[in-house]
Amino acid sequence: MPCLFIDGANLYATAKSLGFDIDYKRLLSEFQSRGSLLRAFYYTAVIEDQEYSSIKPLIDWLDYNGYSVVTKATKEFAYRSGRSPDWLKMKNLACAAVKREAEEDWGR
Repeated sequence: MPCLFIDGANLYATAKSLGFDIDYKRLLSEFQSRGSLLRAFYYTAVIEDQEYSSIKPLIDWLDYNGYSVVTKATKEFAYRSGRSPDWLKMKNLACAAVKREAEEDWGR
């Protein structure tokens, strides 16, 4: 039996960049109407230490309305763009923000 797997962060970013909202109820019923759907999974990251998260109402709604929600806690990194202490090597060095960051003292 087929399953539906949704990457919540990417779906949200794509919909936002295209300028529309996702109707999750209609999305689920559309896939259900095309055949037997065993389960619809919605994967997303959550910040556990926050008192309120803007994604919490969506997660609760999806869970209540037939989606299997899978969450994972976000990770914090010591560096702004990931684990690497040599993060400037991986960035667009022509970007003004990167040039400004390169001029800052990162304790090296």
